[in-house]
Amino acid sequence: MAKIIKVWDGTEWQTVGVAAALPSAFNVVQSANGTLSAGRNYFVDTTAARTLTLPASPSVGDTITIYDASGTAATNNITIARNGSNINGVADNAIIDVNQASSTFVYTGATVGWRFD
Repeated sequence: MAKIIKVWDGTEWQTVGVAAALPSAFNVVQSANGTLSAGRNYFVDTTAARTLTLPASPSVGDTITIYDASGTAATNNITIARNGSNINGVADNAIIDVNQASSTFVYTGATVGWRFD
């Protein structure tokens, strides 16, 4: 569903354009283990260790960003389960273990799989 952009001109609201709709859950507060969806930003509650699973059937260009919202990932790691795809070219899960870290995962195809720094 598209969103209408309006501006108050001092007397009434004027329509100035239409914006494409963002997914309803574009920003997600993640306070439990779960499966991730492409195109979302996940703000992870790291008051406990979390395991987040990447999508099973990604498409090239799919992007997921993960933030340590609690700032305690060094103590309570965020495990990124690969769900059958490589991560940085290897068949291993990823671990986020730096406080206040943020990581963007981009799917690049079957060989490298999900690329992140």
